[in-house]
Amino acid sequence: MNILVIGCDQVGASLIRDLERIGHDISLIERDPEQLKRLDAFDDYRFGGTALVGDPTDPDVLRVENCDAVAAVSEDDSVNLMAAQIAKSIFRREKVICRVSDPHLQVLYHKTYELETVCPTVLTEQAVFRALAK
Repeated sequence: MNILVIGCDQVGASLIRDLERIGHDISLIERDPEQLKRLDAFDDYRFGGTALVGDPTDPDVLRVENCDAVAAVSEDDSVNLMAAQIAKSIFRREKVICRVSDPHLQVLYHKTYELETVCPTVLTEQAVFRALAK
């Protein structure tokens, strides 16, 4: 599958590595060229995809024509929302996943914009709760 990843912070870089390791073709858009250095942080891995430095909320930069899925996982909720909306609404991508740090926004993004969302805050709380409740 061809997957576009938006954002190359710790989550994005690890996601890219893991997706490439299982055979997916990855494209990446990142605003900050310094963040791309994260891809070189893994000892046994070299990024084999295409990286573009630019604004993922700009439809001219957000090239998704050849992508089967989009994962907007930057640290900025508003960037993720805008990029995910553009990918879903303008470029008609079916599989769009949006990282949302604020649990309240997660519900809003999912209900209002019909986006598949992942909230690290909620996932962390749930994992800690399960660990403490044992």
